[in-house]
Amino acid sequence: MPKKLRYIAVADAIRQEILDGVYLPGDRLPRQHDLAKEHNVAFNTLKQALDLLSGEGYIVRKVAQGTYAALPEPQVPTAMVVDDDAHVRTILTRALRNHRWEATAVDSGEAALAALENQSFDLIFLDLIMAGMNGAQTFQEIRRKDASAQVVIITAYPDSEMMVTAMETGPFAVMLKPFSLNQLRSFLDERKPQPQLPPERARHESRQ
Repeated sequence: MPKKLRYIAVADAIRQEILDGVYLPGDRLPRQHDLAKEHNVAFNTLKQALDLLSGEGYIVRKVAQGTYAALPEPQVPTAMVVDDDAHVRTILTRALRNHRWEATAVDSGEAALAALENQSFDLIFLDLIMAGMNGAQTFQEIRRKDASAQVVIITAYPDSEMMVTAMETGPFAVMLKPFSLNQLRSFLDERKPQPQLPPERARHESRQ
């Protein structure tokens, strides 16, 4: 293995020890000089490995106390529900939270755009027919803010002119009303974002 990647191999070994329970969350790891000796690497190489593990959430450093094993907090996918029907908002947000998604609900296109000023979402459920700014108009504005936004248009009128207008804006998924909870669960399973590797780890994997 090239020397410049040695720290990644050391990080892999320590991470695996934490995942295997050799070090439990809260356990103090050996002193850094001892860890470097154990993995037969220079101190600076070990420091790079620990920096990587710290960024991933697998260790916690405490000043003048040492380095402690940890487990990263699971990343919770986020979704926004945009619908002027309170009943639909309730059903969707409850189903999302039961499926371990973080859900935000708003009752208009204008409110959705305001929410997007402060937060991005992994998935946006957007009602097509709403008072004020309709779904097609809201979709256009969402695309202007974030061209990669994953949008699901929910509608009982898939053949409407408004749907044609939305299709001119860009790709999106469609969920037809009425929908069952089983359909929604399957829909969420298919679109749940995959965990992303940390940048250093991703670069390493891309070389394989």
